[in-house]
Amino acid sequence: MKLPRRVRLVLLGAVAPVLAGLLALAASPSLQGPSIDSLYWLHEHLHGPRPAPDPSPVVVVGIDEETYRRPPFAGTPQALWGPRLGTVLGAMLDGGAAAIGLDLVHPTSVETLIPGFERDYLLTLRRGGKDGRLVLAKVQHQSDPLMPYRGYMIAAGVNNVRSVNLVEDPDGVLRRVPLTLGVTGPDGQPKAEPGMAVEVASRALKAPLERAADGSVSLGGYRLPGGEGNRLLVNHATSAGAIPTYSLADLFACAEAGKSNYFAEHFKGKAVMVGTVLDVEDRKLSSNRWVTKPEGLNLPERCALPVMSDLYVAGRTRDSIPGVYIHAAAISNLMTGDALSEVEKPAAAALVLLLAGIAALVTLAARPPVAAAGLILLLAVWSGVAVEAFQAGLVLPYLQAALAAVLVFPLALGFRFAVLDRDQRRIRNAFKLYLPGSLIDDMIASGQSPSLGGEERDLSILFCDIAGFTKMSEGMEPEALVTVLNRYFTVMTDIIEAHGGFVDKYIGDAVLAVFGAPYAIDNHARAAVAAAVAMRQAMVDDPTLLATSSGRGSNRIGIATGPALIGNIGSPRRFNYTVMGDTVNLASRLEGANKYYNTALMVSGETVRHHGDPEAFRALDIVQVVGRSEPVEVFEPLSDARRADPEDRAQRAAYAAALDHWRAGRFEEAASGFRALVAGDGAALAMLHKAEKRVGHPAEPGWAGVTALTDK
Repeated sequence: MKLPRRVRLVLLGAVAPVLAGLLALAASPSLQGPSIDSLYWLHEHLHGPRPAPDPSPVVVVGIDEETYRRPPFAGTPQALWGPRLGTVLGAMLDGGAAAIGLDLVHPTSVETLIPGFERDYLLTLRRGGKDGRLVLAKVQHQSDPLMPYRGYMIAAGVNNVRSVNLVEDPDGVLRRVPLTLGVTGPDGQPKAEPGMAVEVASRALKAPLERAADGSVSLGGYRLPGGEGNRLLVNHATSAGAIPTYSLADLFACAEAGKSNYFAEHFKGKAVMVGTVLDVEDRKLSSNRWVTKPEGLNLPERCALPVMSDLYVAGRTRDSIPGVYIHAAAISNLMTGDALSEVEKPAAAALVLLLAGIAALVTLAARPPVAAAGLILLLAVWSGVAVEAFQAGLVLPYLQAALAAVLVFPLALGFRFAVLDRDQRRIRNAFKLYLPGSLIDDMIASGQSPSLGGEERDLSILFCDIAGFTKMSEGMEPEALVTVLNRYFTVMTDIIEAHGGFVDKYIGDAVLAVFGAPYAIDNHARAAVAAAVAMRQAMVDDPTLLATSSGRGSNRIGIATGPALIGNIGSPRRFNYTVMGDTVNLASRLEGANKYYNTALMVSGETVRHHGDPEAFRALDIVQVVGRSEPVEVFEPLSDARRADPEDRAQRAAYAAALDHWRAGRFEEAASGFRALVAGDGAALAMLHKAEKRVGHPAEPGWAGVTALTDK
C-alpha cells in the first residue's frame, strides 16, 4: 500500500537527519579537534582576540634567542648555565614568586666533572624545593621517564618533580594537558600524580588537587572540566603577548645588578614557567594555531638590558608556539577558573541531531534554491551560537553539527526527487500542455485536482491571427504546413510567456493569450503591449517565420483591456482553464480591424489608460465593432525605434492634427492632412478614403468621427 505524501514527509523528516547525524557522529573523533580550532578562528573574527587575565597570574621566563646571543651565555655550552639560571631562580624566589616550574630536563651535570661548580645552583634548588615553590620537570618516554640529574632531584626533593608530557590529539595537535598521570609509587603500586601545570597552579594557589567521590577533580574550589581521559582543554588567550614573557638574559643582568625591586614588582604572587622559546626548538601545534600573533609584541618592561634588535620578523606569524606557553596557558586557566569545557557526548549527539532535523525541515519545506539559502542561514546562526558558547567557555560540536546539516541537504533532495517529487512531476507533465504553470503549482501545493469554477477579473487579452494564411498555405502538404505553424506558435508563445502572459488556446492559425491571470502582474496592459511589439519584431528579425514557397504570412494583433471571466469552464468530465467575455470578443475584433487601417497592432483606449504611457501610442480612430454598441477609441502601439525617430514623430503629429479635423467634421482639412501622409502611412490612406467621401457634405448632428466596421 502506498503511504500518503504527508506520512512520507514525516518519515523523511526523521530518517534523513538521523542518518546524517549518525554519519557526522561517526566522524566526531576526527572532527572535534578541528572544530575547536575553527571556533578560535570564528571567535577571533567575531569578537576579536581573547584578552588575557589582567593581571596575568602566570609569566614565562624564556631561554630565547637573545639569551643565546648575550654574554655571559653566548658561546657557553648550556650545560654550564646552571649557576646563572640559579641566580635568576634565587632572585625570583626572593621577589616572592608563588611557584616556579622548570620546563627543562637536564639529565646530566658538570658537577660530576667540576665539583662545586653548581654549588650555588643546587642550594637555590634546595631552597625552592624546601619552600614548596619549585617544581622540576621529567618526561615520560615509553616505560621509563627521562629524569633530571639525580643531584638536582636530591637538592629540590624527589617529591618536587612532575611530568611535562602533553597529549596530542589524533591529528597531532596539542589541545589538552593531563590533569594527572599514572606513575608507579615507592611501594610499587600505581598512583595518580598531578602533571606539571596542575602542580604549579596548585602550589601557587596553595590548594591541593582534590578528587570527589563522583570522580570530579577540583582545585581551590574550581571544579576542573577534565573531559575525556582526565585532560584539561586549554583555553588560550589570543591577544598578542597574552602571557608576559621575560628574557633570561635580561633577568640575569637584573639580578647581577641587585635590582631586587624589579623581581618583587613583576614576580610576586605569580606562577612562573621557565622554558625555551626559540625559533625552531620545542615548538608545538596548538588549538590556537589559526589565530597566532607575531612574536615579540607587548613585552613587559625590561630591567637591565634593551630588547635586542633583529630578533623578530615584523608581522610574521606561525601556526606553532613554544610548548612552555601551553603549560602557562593551562596554569592560567586553573588559577582563574576559565578552562574550556566540552559538552557531554549525549548532549553533543542531541545537538547534532537537532541541527540535522532543522536542516531537513528547511530542505523539505522549500524549493532547492530557497532551501540552499535557508541552509546557509542555518549554518550562519549555528556558527553564531557556537561562538557565543565558546566565548562563555563551552565547546559545542560545531563542525559535527554543521556536517550533519550539510549531509541532510543532498539526502533529503535525493529522496524528494526520487520519491516525493515524482508525483508532482507526474501531475505537472500531465497538465503542463493544457494549464498555466502557476495554476499547476497551486494545484500541486494544495494537493487537489482542478475543479470547475471561475471569477471575473480585470485582464488584458491579446488576439493574434495570421494575415495571408490562405495564400501562404496553398499547395502545401499538411505535414509541412503543421511544421511551419508549430515553429511560428513556439516563437510567439515563448514571447508571450516571457512577458508574463499565458496562451489560453490556439484557434486555427490564431493565438489567444491572457495577461493578468492566473496571477496578477504589476501592469498587465503594459506587459501585453510589450509582448505584441516583441511578436511583431520577431517577424522582422527572422524572415523565415511563416515563409513558404507560396508566399509569406504576417501576423496582426489586437489587444483589449477590461473585465473578463477566467477559470475552469466546462463539464465535470472535461473542462478548460479559459477566458471569455466582451473583452475577449473586442480583442478579436480589434485584430480584424487592423486590415481596415493597414496596421499590424491595434489596442483599445482602455488598454492605453491601463498602460499609463500615452506617448507609447498614436490614436488611429474611433470604431464601432460588430456585436458591440459602444464605440471604442483605437490606438497603434509604437516601437522604441519609432518613438525615437524625429521624422516619425513629425508624421504622427501631422496625423493627429488631421484626425482632429476629422473628428470635428472639417472633412476637407482632414483629407488634405491625410493626403500629405499617405506615402508612408497605411492608416492615413484609410482615413483619406473616408474623408474624401465626406468632402462637400456637412457633418451630421452629433458627429463624433465614429467608424462602423461591418466585418468581424
